Amino acid sequence: MADYSDPNTPLTASGYAWSATLTLGPVKHGSNPAKDRTGVYAPPPGATVSTLLAGIRALHARESGVPAESVVLVRYSLREK
Repeated sequence: MADYSDPNTPLTASGYAWSATLTLGPVKHGSNPAKDRTGVYAPPPGATVSTLLAGIRALHARESGVPAESVVLVRYSLREK
């Protein structure tokens, strides 16, 4: 089984289902507003977990109107479809 906690793990399946919780940084001690998202991903050749996570951050940033660098990934899960 692939180790999806390693950002360098290649994504070799034809498709993945993902879920993630994201917030805007900097994260402070205590409660931070967060958003849960889900989606599907068909990786291009050579994609890694890091590629997918960068795409999730970029999507959230675009929809939130902030730079991708401001998006903090709190947690994610990934499974082959």
